Amino acid sequence: MVVIEVDRDFDRFDDLLGLHQWSKFVRNPTEEQSGKVTKVFWCTYNTGRLVQKNGWKRIDIQEHWFQGWHPNNK
Repeated sequence: MVVIEVDRDFDRFDDLLGLHQWSKFVRNPTEEQSGKVTKVFWCTYNTGRLVQKNGWKRIDIQEHWFQGWHPNNK
Protein backbone atom coordinates (compact mmCIF):
# COMPACT_ATOMS: atom_id res chain seq x y z
CA MET A 1 0.00 0.00 0.00
CA VAL A 2 1.19 3.49 -0.81
CA VAL A 3 0.07 6.88 0.51
CA ILE A 4 0.69 9.79 -1.87
CA GLU A 5 0.47 13.49 -1.16
CA VAL A 6 -1.50 15.51 -3.70
CA ASP A 7 -1.49 19.30 -4.01
CA ARG A 8 -4.55 20.86 -2.36
CA ASP A 9 -5.29 22.72 -5.62
CA PHE A 10 -5.59 19.43 -7.56
CA ASP A 11 -9.10 19.36 -9.01
CA ARG A 12 -9.28 16.00 -10.83
CA PHE A 13 -9.86 13.61 -7.94
CA ASP A 14 -12.63 11.87 -9.88
CA ASP A 15 -10.00 10.79 -12.42
CA LEU A 16 -7.59 9.63 -9.73
CA LEU A 17 -9.83 7.81 -7.25
CA GLY A 18 -11.34 4.38 -7.87
CA LEU A 19 -10.43 1.18 -9.70
CA HIS A 20 -7.97 1.32 -12.60
CA GLN A 21 -7.60 -1.77 -14.81
CA TRP A 22 -4.07 -1.93 -16.17
CA SER A 23 -5.26 -3.45 -19.44
CA LYS A 24 -7.08 -0.18 -20.18
CA PHE A 25 -4.07 2.15 -19.86
CA VAL A 26 -0.95 -0.01 -20.44
CA ARG A 27 -0.14 -0.34 -24.14
CA ASN A 28 0.45 -3.93 -25.18
CA PRO A 29 0.14 -5.31 -21.63
CA THR A 30 1.72 -8.66 -20.83
CA GLU A 31 -0.57 -11.47 -19.73
CA GLU A 32 0.40 -10.76 -16.12
CA GLN A 33 -0.37 -7.03 -16.46
CA SER A 34 -3.71 -7.64 -18.17
CA GLY A 35 -5.30 -8.99 -15.01
CA LYS A 36 -3.90 -6.37 -12.62
CA VAL A 37 -5.82 -3.47 -11.14
CA THR A 38 -4.91 -0.52 -8.97
CA LYS A 39 -7.35 0.80 -6.38
CA VAL A 40 -7.00 4.40 -5.25
CA PHE A 41 -8.85 5.49 -2.11
CA TRP A 42 -9.25 8.79 -0.29
CA CYS A 43 -6.96 9.07 2.75
CA THR A 44 -8.31 10.65 5.92
CA TYR A 45 -4.90 11.84 7.14
CA ASN A 46 -4.74 15.57 6.45
CA THR A 47 -1.03 16.15 7.09
CA GLY A 48 2.16 14.33 6.19
CA ARG A 49 3.14 14.34 9.85
CA LEU A 50 -0.05 12.53 10.84
CA VAL A 51 0.71 9.85 8.23
CA GLN A 52 4.20 9.39 9.70
CA LYS A 53 2.85 9.26 13.27
CA ASN A 54 0.68 6.33 12.19
CA GLY A 55 3.66 4.26 11.08
CA TRP A 56 4.16 5.25 7.45
CA LYS A 57 7.68 6.00 6.22
CA ARG A 58 8.12 8.99 3.93
CA ILE A 59 10.16 8.32 0.80
CA ASP A 60 10.42 11.25 -1.58
CA ILE A 61 10.36 10.52 -5.30
CA GLN A 62 13.82 10.60 -6.86
CA GLU A 63 14.22 11.98 -10.36
CA HIS A 64 16.66 9.22 -11.36
CA TRP A 65 13.93 6.58 -10.88
CA PHE A 66 12.41 7.81 -14.13
CA GLN A 67 15.52 8.05 -16.30
CA GLY A 68 14.82 6.20 -19.53
CA TRP A 69 11.10 5.96 -18.77
CA HIS A 70 8.53 7.68 -20.96
CA PRO A 71 4.87 8.18 -20.02
CA ASN A 72 3.68 7.24 -23.50
CA ASN A 73 4.79 3.66 -22.82
CA LYS A 74 6.72 3.14 -26.07
